[in-house]
Amino acid sequence: MTKNNPKERFKPEVADKLPAKLSKIEVQKKRTSRFSLFVEDEFLIGVSDATLVHFNLRKDTLLTPALLQDIVLREDEWDIREYLIRLLSIRDHARNELRDKALRKGYPGSVIESLLDELTEKGYINNLAFAKKFTHDKFEFNNWGLHKIRIELIKKGISEKDIQIALDQIPGSEVDESIFELILKNKRKFQRAESFKRKKKVFDFLLRKGYDSDTIFRLMPDLLNQIES
Repeated sequence: MTKNNPKERFKPEVADKLPAKLSKIEVQKKRTSRFSLFVEDEFLIGVSDATLVHFNLRKDTLLTPALLQDIVLREDEWDIREYLIRLLSIRDHARNELRDKALRKGYPGSVIESLLDELTEKGYINNLAFAKKFTHDKFEFNNWGLHKIRIELIKKGISEKDIQIALDQIPGSEVDESIFELILKNKRKFQRAESFKRKKKVFDFLLRKGYDSDTIFRLMPDLLNQIES
């Protein structure tokens, strides 16, 4: 079952006893920021400390089916926020990446969008900053061309405006240098190719790396000279 099924969070057979008072609340042994709620001394549901405080839950609190559903929704929100922040602590993510990962975990879409809005407003999610870093890293460390970077950013849901700003940080001279660097690294491979096939091999190789055809054709004579020297 996925997390958008509320019954996954609590014991249905205990919930059937509601409305009833909480008979006890215990701190969980392995996770001290979470608490176990009991009805008639039977475990019903585990909640975060934030949920406990939000609903002012204590022993003898009257727990109704409606209140239980509110608690479940609050726990969904807490889980998703923790999950999204954990992802962002590992590396920057585009908003669409976070949404897709949370949906694959089975979290409710409406809650996801609300939390993504909150994290965006607070600056945890910044698509432009993400696009700039992604562009820099893929160009600098993977020798990707700007066309390939653009396609990947589109897939991640980055706006055309933010994509262009990110790509504009790479000067044309650096694109040329990157192409020459790639050819130099693979010089022996191209030298083994028959001379009449070499031009096509170079073109196809650079096209796969994401460089645009106009730039490749402009540099081709110098690239072939570098290979042959």
